[in-house]
Amino acid sequence: MGKCLRYVTANTDTEELSFPVPKAFNTHIEELNLDALIQTADNLRMNESSKMESFELLCDHKEKFRDEIEFIWRFARAYGDMFELSTNAQEKKHYANIGKTLGEKAITRAPMNGHCHLWYAVLCGYVSEFEGLQNKINYGYRFKEHLDKAIEFLPEEPFLYYLKGRYCYTVSKLSWIERKMAATLFGKIPSSTVHEALQNFLKVEELHPGFSKSNYMYLAKCYIDLEQTDDAVKFLNLAVLLPCVTKEDKDVQKEVNKISISLKR
Repeated sequence: MGKCLRYVTANTDTEELSFPVPKAFNTHIEELNLDALIQTADNLRMNESSKMESFELLCDHKEKFRDEIEFIWRFARAYGDMFELSTNAQEKKHYANIGKTLGEKAITRAPMNGHCHLWYAVLCGYVSEFEGLQNKINYGYRFKEHLDKAIEFLPEEPFLYYLKGRYCYTVSKLSWIERKMAATLFGKIPSSTVHEALQNFLKVEELHPGFSKSNYMYLAKCYIDLEQTDDAVKFLNLAVLLPCVTKEDKDVQKEVNKISISLKR
């Protein structure tokens, strides 16, 4: 991770940056035009092992394209990728905060762009992991608000329904005391059901069959909660058939194995 820390001076509106800046390691940067940069960064990002390279490429061009909306939301997304790739809590917090700031810039500049709302929502989710309960709830509302806006602008994007399903599933599991606390702090109670979560995960599968191991796992969890074991087993089996590509896939596979064992008892 060390070499990436030279990028902490990213031009965001709030400079919360304190890491030492080692000597630049990319001394011969090929200057790309915006279209070529976007295409290259998107292609690199499709492979888990190249996400850091995609991030570094965007960092190398941040001065040139810092005011281009197609660049800004991708840069926010890349900070989200770095959050996911990092295993160090301080680094994760750092990437989440800068990404969120870029996301804010993106939605301010382009309020009708679904990608801006999507990645701002995701970064709010990441930032919330380091917050106390009050801010966690606050970011939860913000996450949902911008996710719904993203769905409005990008109704065919399966990833959005996966995130919505995750949100609905989490909220459906909140305890009475957690709901009460949210109502006390913000005057409204977050509510959702397992059935609502299920509809979103099914929408993902409709738009993109075999979207992810994780989507299949959540479908299985929903069906278990609804006591529809045969459907749960079907989706657990489909989850196993998908290859483990990312770290998340490996974690999901472990959980799928645990769920399968518990169902056989």
